[in-house]
Amino acid sequence: MKAILGGSLDIAFKESGIGAVKTYEGKTYFDDKTQVWELSDENYEKLCRFTDEDWKENWGWWRGAEGSNLGSVHKRYNINNHYLIAWDGYSRENNKDYYMDRNYPSLLRYIVDEIGASTERNVCAICVDLARQNGISMGELFRKYQG
Repeated sequence: MKAILGGSLDIAFKESGIGAVKTYEGKTYFDDKTQVWELSDENYEKLCRFTDEDWKENWGWWRGAEGSNLGSVHKRYNINNHYLIAWDGYSRENNKDYYMDRNYPSLLRYIVDEIGASTERNVCAICVDLARQNGISMGELFRKYQG
């Protein structure tokens, strides 16, 4: 099973015949509709075989990842009023006078402000790792911590 991050993919899955289950949908800074979808490994491979020329303009966007290169999560954060074990960012780790607490209003605000990642591919990689290391699905990660 693979989880992907995307936006407005409903038409893509319907028209392509690829089976997928939407586990989250909400408004974020990526798109009016940011979504998390789960696909079987076989359907994920089918999705990956689409070329840019085959991908229709009204099919939205998506990113998949195996994980990040950030290592093991090690600090407790309060994100969207729920606790999550996550990583300290570079500024916090390398500045002993860093004064910011570990509270963020949303998952994506944590990823952008603490980790410094903002592209869809990097955010997806981080979310795959956060979900895996916290023992939850990526859909649950977004529902609980992004809102």
